[in-house]
Amino acid sequence: MHPTFADGRTIMTESLTYTGEEPQRGDVIVFYGTDEPDKFFIKRIIGLPEETIKISEDTVYVVDDEGNETKLDEPYLNKTEKVYTLRQIEGTKYQVPEASYFVLGDNRDSSFDSRTWDNPFVPKNNIVGKYYFMLF
Repeated sequence: MHPTFADGRTIMTESLTYTGEEPQRGDVIVFYGTDEPDKFFIKRIIGLPEETIKISEDTVYVVDDEGNETKLDEPYLNKTEKVYTLRQIEGTKYQVPEASYFVLGDNRDSSFDSRTWDNPFVPKNNIVGKYYFMLF
């Protein structure tokens, strides 16, 4: 998740948040992997249940039922120096299933995330908790 989180850092995760509310776009979550269920991952929620996500020219869009595309505002990415390229087939669309999420790492150049997994969607029950803060 570099530049947001560097490898080797210790973070605190809060596991009660999602018992009373639903995960939101932009939340950083810790979850069990879909392809590697014995490993924890930390990624940012990009797509919500039953949404369509489109990736085109290094930009993420949310597509509504009428086909209108809204560019996703991602202020957490380093925009001063473009160091990432979204790896995908141009114009790839992802239809997020019910009770699942589409996640991306903030270091888009080398993130192992929804774009690269055999099962690209994180089921809600795989979520351990929401990122709370970094210890050191």
